[in-house]
Amino acid sequence: MNRDRLRTGRSAGGPHTLIPATPEPPRRPLRALLLVTLAIGVGVLGGLVWLAQRGSLETLPDQSALVTATITATITATNPATATALPSETPTTAVLAARTGAGMAAAETPTPTPTSTTPPPVASVDGIVGVGGAARYDDSGVLLDELSQGAKVVVTARAADGGWLLVQTPDGQGGWAATDSLIVFDAGRLAAQEIVIIPITPTPTASSAASPAARQATPLPEGAASARVVVESGRLNLRAGPGPTYAIIAKAQPDAALTLLGRNADGTWLQVAAPEVQGGFVWAAAAYLSVTGDVQELPVATAVSAVPPYRDDGDAAPNQGMAPGPAARPSVTATGLTGLLAIQVEWGGDIYLYDLATGDLRLLTGGFDPSFSPDGMQVAFSRRGGDQGLYLIGVDGSNERRIFGTREPIASPKWSPDGRYIVFERGDEVDVCRISGFQCLDNNLSGVDSEDIATEMQNKLARVDVNGEHYRDIPVLNRAHAPDWNAAGIVYQSPAGLQITQDDPDARSELLYFDIKKQYELDPDWQPSGNRIVFQRREAAHWQIFGINADGGGLTGLTHPGTTFVDVQPSSVAPAWSPDGNHIVFLSNRIPDGHGAGAWGVWVMDADGGNQRRLPIDLPFVYTYVAEQMLDWGL
Repeated sequence: MNRDRLRTGRSAGGPHTLIPATPEPPRRPLRALLLVTLAIGVGVLGGLVWLAQRGSLETLPDQSALVTATITATITATNPATATALPSETPTTAVLAARTGAGMAAAETPTPTPTSTTPPPVASVDGIVGVGGAARYDDSGVLLDELSQGAKVVVTARAADGGWLLVQTPDGQGGWAATDSLIVFDAGRLAAQEIVIIPITPTPTASSAASPAARQATPLPEGAASARVVVESGRLNLRAGPGPTYAIIAKAQPDAALTLLGRNADGTWLQVAAPEVQGGFVWAAAAYLSVTGDVQELPVATAVSAVPPYRDDGDAAPNQGMAPGPAARPSVTATGLTGLLAIQVEWGGDIYLYDLATGDLRLLTGGFDPSFSPDGMQVAFSRRGGDQGLYLIGVDGSNERRIFGTREPIASPKWSPDGRYIVFERGDEVDVCRISGFQCLDNNLSGVDSEDIATEMQNKLARVDVNGEHYRDIPVLNRAHAPDWNAAGIVYQSPAGLQITQDDPDARSELLYFDIKKQYELDPDWQPSGNRIVFQRREAAHWQIFGINADGGGLTGLTHPGTTFVDVQPSSVAPAWSPDGNHIVFLSNRIPDGHGAGAWGVWVMDADGGNQRRLPIDLPFVYTYVAEQMLDWGL
């Protein structure tokens, strides 16, 4: 199975994904035959392109490439001059050819719900600050600075209500600005975030000192550099580092008394003593503090806290000062599960994080194939288009960055067990071969007619470190997709079944499992520190999840339809292990209290397939049966 059929509009290759060369023209028939042939060809290909653009085109049978070659041959035979004028590789031909080969027959494949045609999402657009300038705030409403009229910015996201845009200045400073203060085109194509920006206005120092709350504030240690929080309402966000891109790890009450430890280089952020917080310090924006003494006399500090992001479990007591986030996630939850789920709604769309402990669902970013780092602090993912590449982002939404942008297209990133490297699928190799029918025979092209030569795309695997450096190709078969990595090696899918290889230039792929009668074993996922691998396999007109031992034994069906007496059999796809290896999360369109197919939802089961239940996650999933890696489970 090849995800690039729907993602790029071009084939990622295989023995059945060939682009036949144009045959030599034999003769010139009647003009009427030319007109009829052109009408049929344009109608068929136009319909395919229309379906592809609507996102509802399934992979086509292997005979599709033969249809393309036949139409091309007929046009050539009818009028060689016309055939010569035609492009040798039009977008419609590429779309059709990209859906031939190793794809599923449309008659055997569940059909996704068609979606309306929308412009492709973009990662960023350019903008200009409008008349009067624009105020820039962090995500908690703290004023960062004022952008001058006419200044250029890059806009990377929008608030779901349309009132705010996430901007980045030329020097890399980010923040939210009101939409009506900017001049921006195509902002509607940016990823939307469920965020509400409520600007916090600093309280003038004089009035703050005279307020009753200030007179009741906790006294400061004698002789220590000090400050008081001056906000009119709410609490002041305290961060892990000196800047709005760092995670919020604590909050301070209005008029709370703080002890200062240091400052950043320009004095805009101050390091504050926080005995309640692991590590003993936090960072606060100087604009919201009334400082006693000269800030420039404080030592310059650079330390960043490793405390987990703050979660608001209730207001702190009056005058308590700090309200630190918990050091660890709760162990008892309503679902009986812990950790975070990374959830891809559709390919190239929004990626959400769902906290199994609290039920909190929040937008993280946009892209596809999310994957948690072993420590649960970062998510790797991919993007296509002008900003294609391999990306990392913190689980708190901070420090999103592209670490590797060559060897495109890139998909399916997964981390090494020690968190040092990331393996991924790349699709930038081609193989020119001699064909017979739809099969590549060999690369000996000596004396071979042009119509017997085809170009085959070759998807391979590679890895880089977390900085995008130390690139290395992973030894695999001619085509490799959807890798996953644990201490025993790298498992991946191929046209020859599931294979295991190693991060070693001299490694050889070893067969894990292949059923010639099925031939569709996709999206393998290693049990962390374990011996089991789960994957999805096509069963007639539906897909189910199986488990197998790393030695190829112990094949077990983990999901299956409840009955055959339904119009459409439901599918279960995209399996991923929990960090402790005791549970498996997956996507399914089964009806929770029935046996038929319905809307897609997130399900979980025990490692042996027992105790299957749907999680309370309501998102508009779009699954297109090209082995999208929709889910991952982190700490």
